[in-house]
Amino acid sequence: MTTLTPVLLLAVALGLLALVLRWAFGDDRRAVPDHTGTDFGLLREVALVPTEEAAQVLLSRLHAAGLRATAVRRDGAHLLLVFPADVADAKLLLRKGP
Repeated sequence: MTTLTPVLLLAVALGLLALVLRWAFGDDRRAVPDHTGTDFGLLREVALVPTEEAAQVLLSRLHAAGLRATAVRRDGAHLLLVFPADVADAKLLLRKGP
């Protein structure tokens, strides 16, 4: 009977450890990534232009103003994307013209 006690205690301890680890790490509630190409995370669209050259011109203006921006191609057009904190400044800068 005494040789069985340490084995039972070890089994109970491992079972409790498994339950605690399952509780801490087992419930994965992270968002499923969007692989359709329409979700750009935090980035927001500020302009839609038809050509890559136009996108590069506008990107250079945004970068010259110190704004972080990127361009992506979607459905034959080019989207200019910036972070949410820069949306108002980017739209104002792009509306102002050269």
